[in-house]
Amino acid sequence: MKNHSRVASAAAIMLAVAALATACSSDDGSATTTPSAPAPASSDAAGAAAAGKVSTSSSPTLGTVIVNEAGRTLYAFAQDTTNPPKSNCYADCAAKWPAVPATTDVKGIDPGLLGSVTRKDGTKQLTVNAHPVYLFAGDQAAGDTKGQALKGVWHALTPQGTEIKTPKA
Repeated sequence: MKNHSRVASAAAIMLAVAALATACSSDDGSATTTPSAPAPASSDAAGAAAAGKVSTSSSPTLGTVIVNEAGRTLYAFAQDTTNPPKSNCYADCAAKWPAVPATTDVKGIDPGLLGSVTRKDGTKQLTVNAHPVYLFAGDQAAGDTKGQALKGVWHALTPQGTEIKTPKA
């Protein structure tokens, strides 16, 4: 419980610092507290959609899931670790599965479940219940769940940060 409080406090501080740095930084890109990862060239639209707000939505096939502001489903990767949290999705994987930045505004999820993981490039990725969170480039519209159970390693997340292990929707 104490660790969740520290993670929530750190996440709140990180969001406040990122907002302040964004407001005060110059356009030279030198601010180090704005951790939005640059999207790979092949997924500029998917990467841009990763930033913004995260909330919950009801999926007819999966129940309540976490989504971004465009209503696109967010996922966990079974090959990541949660103790300690670590992302293992880079290069081609990250082109198809853009990381959700830790600077994302989150609603409808217990703040004690929120945290971040530092990626290899130094950016911060949002975690929910220690699961690094991703979008799937193949999901184009609100409510799409094409990434669900893909290759048996990608699963939509509940607001509690639990992987939904049902078959592909």
